[in-house]
Amino acid sequence: MFRTEPRLRIGADFLGQGLPVHLHPTREFSRTHLGLAHGKTEAWYVLDAPEGARVGVGFAEQMSADHIRSWVMDRDSEALLAALRTREVRPGDAMLVPAGLPHTVQAGVFVLELQEPTDLSILLEWEGFAVDGFKDGHLDLGFDMALQAVDASAVSDSDLDRLVVAREDIEREGLITALPAEADPYFRLHRIAAGRTQTAVAAGFAIVLVTEGRGVLSLGDHGQQIARGDALLLPFAAGPWSISGDVVAMVCRPPDPSAPEATR
Repeated sequence: MFRTEPRLRIGADFLGQGLPVHLHPTREFSRTHLGLAHGKTEAWYVLDAPEGARVGVGFAEQMSADHIRSWVMDRDSEALLAALRTREVRPGDAMLVPAGLPHTVQAGVFVLELQEPTDLSILLEWEGFAVDGFKDGHLDLGFDMALQAVDASAVSDSDLDRLVVAREDIEREGLITALPAEADPYFRLHRIAAGRTQTAVAAGFAIVLVTEGRGVLSLGDHGQQIARGDALLLPFAAGPWSISGDVVAMVCRPPDPSAPEATR
């Protein structure tokens, strides 16, 4: 059977204003309450960020449903932001953001974002943003229901360590996995730094974003010149391909078919 449902979405976000604290539902919540097969686990690859830029992912301590609801209803942005576990991010770092975890990103961070094929967001705060959270922040479920999607568990520094792949582990020559294995049921991301060799990639759907330099993408007997800023879509039918030259590219791919079923 030919599958027409998309398995991957990507985008590039320049967060000139930062993000309000929000979260995305899990697959289980989406199936139960929205009749959808996918939630919205996502991942960020940081293309650029000011020095010392931070993201907030999850609560630093276990939170009660009453606390969270009161912060939302009272529009207490200060309390919500103070409750998050934060981490510094640098250009070249990558981070998986599981569905359910509240998160925010500091202004000025530019990311390549991979996500499940939905656009489902639940707002916990929206102070200073051009959105009416009371009207549009709860997926038309009402906040009493929508806030059941929040993962209110405590997130430690070591928990965030497991979600992050540091640039020192990514910025190497060849085809390098840029996300933790937990991402595989949702999507995959690889970095190619061709360097002095030709780097080969097996056949499979991919979206390629060239982030540095110039080089050649080869498909069979055909060679395509590529340069920083180019984006290419490669269908499975194109077969295996390779990149050569002084070039760096990010390769966004659908889930690993051999990965265990997603648990969120």
